Amino acid sequence: MLAAVLHGKYDLRVKEIPKPRLSSGYVMIKVELVGICGTDKAFYKGTYSPLKLPIILGHELVGKVVEVGRGVPKDLIGQRVVTEINIVCGKCWFCKEGLRTHCPYRKTIGISIDGGMAEYVAVPYENIHIVNDLTPNMAIFVEPLAAVFRAFQIHPLPPGSSVAILGVGNLGLLTLQLVKSYGASLVIPIYRRESVKTKLARKLGADYVVTYDEALKLAKELTPEGQGFDAVVEVTGSPEGLDLALNLVRPRGIIYAKSTHGAPVSFNYTKAVVNEVQIVTSRCGPFPQAINALRKGIVKVDELITGIYDLGDAVKAFEKALDKDSIKVALRP
Repeated sequence: MLAAVLHGKYDLRVKEIPKPRLSSGYVMIKVELVGICGTDKAFYKGTYSPLKLPIILGHELVGKVVEVGRGVPKDLIGQRVVTEINIVCGKCWFCKEGLRTHCPYRKTIGISIDGGMAEYVAVPYENIHIVNDLTPNMAIFVEPLAAVFRAFQIHPLPPGSSVAILGVGNLGLLTLQLVKSYGASLVIPIYRRESVKTKLARKLGADYVVTYDEALKLAKELTPEGQGFDAVVEVTGSPEGLDLALNLVRPRGIIYAKSTHGAPVSFNYTKAVVNEVQIVTSRCGPFPQAINALRKGIVKVDELITGIYDLGDAVKAFEKALDKDSIKVALRP
């Protein structure tokens, strides 16, 4: 089969490799579409290291089941599915306590084991969710949207909150729509420079779309005593993002930290402690809620796709994904 294999920093090779073996309890998925996420880009740039090299990247994948292993219902064949990315042991303390994404023995698709930037991928039956009523363009957003849901699952956003969103990329625009549905009173995405992303943020319901300096001024004008926003969602993908968020959030406010850039971070720790700021970190999230939000149109994603490339053009796709004006770039095997 054809696959895009990362061998190192900026070293992505499209080549023929053996099709994965189908084990008992697994399904074989013929990949229809796979998104390039921030983690994939960090691996490609070399700022974050996957747990093995060479590796097939890609975990935001959708496809159709074409084969099933022993013990798996045969009526799954032909169904469109998405897959959770953590393959867990199911036996350890964390798994038994319902903390499966923190299983110390987990394997992670596209991070520690081969992922979906290939014609086929084999995953456990228990990882898949059927999404026949979603288009492939919609379905590749299930995994990142679930990750956004997870932040607010850990610490629910109080209705009527004022929210600043640092970043207007893929996660920022998903977050914008979700916090609006939660009843946020004021939603302000923050950008570094004017682009198609800022226009889309306005279209998706942002109250203001501003630069960081403008956001600081708005915080003084629009928040109680000018002390900052109730919540700041940090989705910059930058090591500086957390410190910037700290300057925008009010005392006893919440910072939702979502960037996985792989770099060390420096921030004003004393300010965070003195202001009793809650920093909520989160990773993988609930697929059923994300699927439902896409199904009901609570979150719209069609306009978030910047480009779709054939698998053979994977290098071009990654270079496009690194463009500051890109939102979501996908590969079509």
